[in-house]
Amino acid sequence: MEFENQNIKCDTFRDAETLIKKTEEKIKETKNIKEKQYYAQDILLEVESLISCSNYNGKNQDCLNCHLVLLNYIREYKHLAENEIKKPIVN
Repeated sequence: MEFENQNIKCDTFRDAETLIKKTEEKIKETKNIKEKQYYAQDILLEVESLISCSNYNGKNQDCLNCHLVLLNYIREYKHLAENEIKKPIVN
């Protein structure tokens, strides 16, 4: 899913956003659900590192916007990353 980065002026965010966008492309390209889950987990790890950024400043609009974008990524990919493939029950 595409999220607007709202012109966030932060090199840390831009670097992470580039990696996330590449990973999103991998999710779109693969048909294998396990691979999709793996890539979604990668996105969430990248998001987690940004959320705990040591340079976070709650008074900086770029930081606030960054966190809003990250929350959108979490909403989008948490379910996919945690979703387990259910195997059919064989009697």
